[in-house]
Amino acid sequence: MFAAYSPDILKNKDRQIKEAIENAKRLAGELCAQPAPTYDSFMKPLEKAGAEISRLFFPVGHLNSVCNSKETQELYAACIPLLSDYSTWFSQNADIMKAVKKIAEADDLSTSRRKSVEDTLRSFRLGGVDLPADKKQRVKEISLALSELGNAFFQNLLNATAAYELEIIDPADMEGIPESDLAGMKTENGWKLTLQMPVYIAYMTHGRNREIREKLYRAYCTRAPENGEVIENTMRLRHELAQLTGFSGYAEYSLASKDAESPADVLKLLETLLERVKKPAEKEIEELKAFFGQELESHDLMFASEQYKKHLYGFDEELYRPYFEKNNVIDGMIRFLGEVFSLSFERVEAPVWHKSVAVYDISRKGHGFARLYMDMETRKEKRDGAWMNDWVTRHTEDGKIIPATAVIAANFPAAKDGRPSLLRHRDVVTLFHEMGHALHHICSEVDEADVSGINGVEWDAVEFPSQFLELFAYEEDVLAIFARHYQTGEIIPAEMVDKLKEVRSYHAALVILRQVELGMFDMLIHRKPCTEAEVQKILDTVRAKTSLIQQPAYNKFQNGFSHIFSGGYAAGYYSYKWAERMSADAFMEFRKHGIFNRELADRYFDIILKNGGSRRAMELYKEFIGREPGIDAMLELEGIKA
Repeated sequence: MFAAYSPDILKNKDRQIKEAIENAKRLAGELCAQPAPTYDSFMKPLEKAGAEISRLFFPVGHLNSVCNSKETQELYAACIPLLSDYSTWFSQNADIMKAVKKIAEADDLSTSRRKSVEDTLRSFRLGGVDLPADKKQRVKEISLALSELGNAFFQNLLNATAAYELEIIDPADMEGIPESDLAGMKTENGWKLTLQMPVYIAYMTHGRNREIREKLYRAYCTRAPENGEVIENTMRLRHELAQLTGFSGYAEYSLASKDAESPADVLKLLETLLERVKKPAEKEIEELKAFFGQELESHDLMFASEQYKKHLYGFDEELYRPYFEKNNVIDGMIRFLGEVFSLSFERVEAPVWHKSVAVYDISRKGHGFARLYMDMETRKEKRDGAWMNDWVTRHTEDGKIIPATAVIAANFPAAKDGRPSLLRHRDVVTLFHEMGHALHHICSEVDEADVSGINGVEWDAVEFPSQFLELFAYEEDVLAIFARHYQTGEIIPAEMVDKLKEVRSYHAALVILRQVELGMFDMLIHRKPCTEAEVQKILDTVRAKTSLIQQPAYNKFQNGFSHIFSGGYAAGYYSYKWAERMSADAFMEFRKHGIFNRELADRYFDIILKNGGSRRAMELYKEFIGREPGIDAMLELEGIKA
């Protein structure tokens, strides 16, 4: 699909997508004429048409994230209305719904087909299929507007992040920055600080110049002020959409397709966590303040925390980086996955969008079944963070298996001027996390695309496999596979691994408290329509309960909270903690029976990964572990005692 990146890749994509949508609509009309529709005669042809639309749109959305340009922005913006219109048209089509209801009456549907039908019927309700024509039209208008607002939020943030540069001339201002990070900041006349994650984190963690830290912090948390208006419009439209479709607010609308039953259930979990971690977090912050010896402000927190960690444990993150050369880590993770899940990765040549991208064909026990692209290095035109994109979903089409394809993207330091890309251990954890998502998607053996891979998985359970896999990145037997000094070949010493585990619980209560804060804020703002000022007021109210350091008045964190305003986590940010109950509990079983326990690994592969979204996540989890998860394992892993 991708040649060496050039404008020709995207040429006429909007026209092709429009044609594919028109073909899908025409096909649906023909299929609805069937007097006795079946899954094979009705759902499978529609699935094929939907797969074609997804195939055409993927390079547009993907390249807008990894090779962002004026061209990708314009094309993406042009495609959004087309896709939104089709999605709304489908979910409001009473004729399609009637056919799906007939199919639902069949007694011979497989488990995955039954789930696909049930999920589709739910989407009709959420789309307002039974509404009068004028309200249907309003739902359509809102859906399009929300898609456009999400794109605007994302683009504003990306542009603001890319635009900021702070030139540094005086070497004294760069004191404390590790050599491995300095190389990526060097310019002809000095150094350049940006808001790109590798640079921002490096200076905020190690930069000794407090004034510069405050400048960077202020720039980071005041990015994209225009997103305040985007948020206000988004909140108003989300609430209107929820009420039109029969819900009291967007929080209830969002949870209709999740594992959590109600906002009250979510808030109960978050309040319970708050109760368990507040006192330990207060102790952590008081100790940090005493160590820092001066007033601790927000722009000091990462720096002070790193210095105190060194003081307490003799832990210097930079000493670990030579053991985590990027290519060694990737190769070692692949070996680990081979040992625990019998997976094989074969590096292959294929067209890619950037020369640094690696491509792998994946097999298990001699059976090839998927392809994975890995785009690991930071670039100015690439969005921040790390993520997994589900390119192609495994399904059957005309009796043939269409294999899955996924992309893992990250923003690790780029190799430069002969210096290799050396990762922090937290980067290794991130890589394992995203690979967990990728395996969840590509290892599915479900034939129906709607519930294969991560499709159909409740949003508050989709983080389970990713959080689960990242926990292995702390285990000595796993690190021994790949954590070798890039110059000497020395395996990482056992005492350094022990230190990693020890440090893992460092400020764990503060980290959980921050997640509770974000989850509460997200859930509370989605109970009713909120103005920009009201969003701020709710955030301030939540922070009064959860934040142990006074945030500066200029901090507009919400304007950069892309998870809920341009991602899929609206009224769902709590999902990380909801799923972590499962991931921690499951990992403890491996701790109990052995990290490389093949029987347990095979059960995980066969029950969790192969089934994708074809059954409810909690049902699969209970089959795998034999019980519902609690929060004790999660807190135990973080070193927080009852």
